[in-house]
Amino acid sequence: MEALEKIGCPASFCETPTLPLKTAGAVRFENQAQFNPLKFINAVCRDLNIYENTFVREMIGNTAKTDRYTIKAKKVIVATHFPFINKHGFYPLKLYQERSYVLALKHGYEPNGMYVDESGSGLSFRNYDGMLLLGGGGHRTGKNGGNWEELRAFASKAFPTAEEKYHWAAQDCMSLDGIPYIGHYSSNTPDLYVASGFNKWGMTGAMTAAMILNDMVRERKNEHAEIFDPSRCMLHPQLALNACESAANLLTISTKRCPHLGCALHWNSAERSWDCSCHGSRFEETGEVINNPANGNLKL
Repeated sequence: MEALEKIGCPASFCETPTLPLKTAGAVRFENQAQFNPLKFINAVCRDLNIYENTFVREMIGNTAKTDRYTIKAKKVIVATHFPFINKHGFYPLKLYQERSYVLALKHGYEPNGMYVDESGSGLSFRNYDGMLLLGGGGHRTGKNGGNWEELRAFASKAFPTAEEKYHWAAQDCMSLDGIPYIGHYSSNTPDLYVASGFNKWGMTGAMTAAMILNDMVRERKNEHAEIFDPSRCMLHPQLALNACESAANLLTISTKRCPHLGCALHWNSAERSWDCSCHGSRFEETGEVINNPANGNLKL
């Protein structure tokens, strides 16, 4: 609340939020909007030229190499979730990825708002189309976590009459300091830009990135660009954790190795995929790549 007051953000403290669990209170924001992401992106991408099925395998300067074509541009923005160009920017050290899970429950609960736990391992609550969307169970990609089973265990106690209609998972890029990387891909790439590390706030982070990169590409000054500069200081405890995770996986004996940088892959029994805890690449049971930074299939 003190931080919000300093930046002039209107919010209030609610001592008794209407949730089915004990809380210390909540910071309340009035007049929030809940977006349907598919409807939102349908409107945003209208009138744009989008070329699908064009897998970029490599960037050489401002030239993108695909399986069939070579694409050249004056300015390039790498918005590939996890940046896949390893020779610039130290992104394999600056980023890691997390899985998070959602249940859609009929006859569950009407929270009268959108709630997200301050704890990184907490729960989220919101409604859509008569269903409760219960989120949580997150963990670093490639590691063990609660996934849907954690949510189902909570729901069975909190909402015994609820009926599970759908379940799904998401993957997010996490930065060292909780602030996205938006700007020049590195200090040595003046015409190459990046947008990544939205830390599970992709829709708002993407809009911030759009405004900053719009100005940078057009060589206009943006007052917020320095805050999100990807070349900012990397000294943060998470850097050591990322380095240790990579070192441990590189030394792990396994026949399944990620084609990105050679880390050992772990079998994800909940989603039936091969996952890399170093940088978050994921592969189908049959080897097809699902999530980058790996830009090729797994050889089984």
